[in-house]
Amino acid sequence: MSEFRTYAIILAAGRGERMQADRNKMLLEIAGRTLLELCLERFSKNSAIEHIFTVMAPEDMSSRGETDQARVLPESCRGLEGIVAGGKTRQDSVFNGLKAVEKHAAGFKGRVLVLIHDGARCFIPSAVIGRVLARLKSERCAVVAALPVTDTIRQAEYDSLKELEIPREELLKMQTPQAADLDILLHAFELAREEGIQATDDIALLLRMGYPVRAVSGDSRNLKLTTPADIELAQLLYKAGYFYD
Repeated sequence: MSEFRTYAIILAAGRGERMQADRNKMLLEIAGRTLLELCLERFSKNSAIEHIFTVMAPEDMSSRGETDQARVLPESCRGLEGIVAGGKTRQDSVFNGLKAVEKHAAGFKGRVLVLIHDGARCFIPSAVIGRVLARLKSERCAVVAALPVTDTIRQAEYDSLKELEIPREELLKMQTPQAADLDILLHAFELAREEGIQATDDIALLLRMGYPVRAVSGDSRNLKLTTPADIELAQLLYKAGYFYD
């Protein structure tokens, strides 16, 4: 029996209000393909990822609990196990995805490794997935893809700067995937639900428990598409071959 089983949870349930779109931003297209399709393809083609769950908003799902797969999914998506209904918040959606993984992995005796990824980072290079998994397998810890901060960072109150300058060598920009073993993720999310805690990313819930979190190198191509300007830029970069993996 394998010592590890690997899962990816692709988050595609957000309404993306900053995108100013008339639909789920994951159903917007670049070169005739939806962002969700582009993202799923990256994980499906990575042989290190065995199983994939996608989390979508209930209103984007049919009465059968499934999306119109011909509309939003690749013709062949290796490893896609199911589409899970999202919750009111990102944290709720991740929890729903984790519960789906728990059910699917029931009975497996090895470590169940879960990568949680924002679907809006649809051009994630395979090397980033590989680095996250390699670090996760080497130690019982959580792992996040991150980039160093290159700008000078200062604290401010409204439009007034404070004297304090934050050393950028002590700062990292968080990306996804953010990953850990299923059991510790479930414990962290269940504890947060009990205590009414909402966090902006997954590792925040692990850090508050004192669980070790390691950072691995992210990638500038792993950008998050949030606004209409992001889509316009991604379209240009895609045509130029910038996202080639």
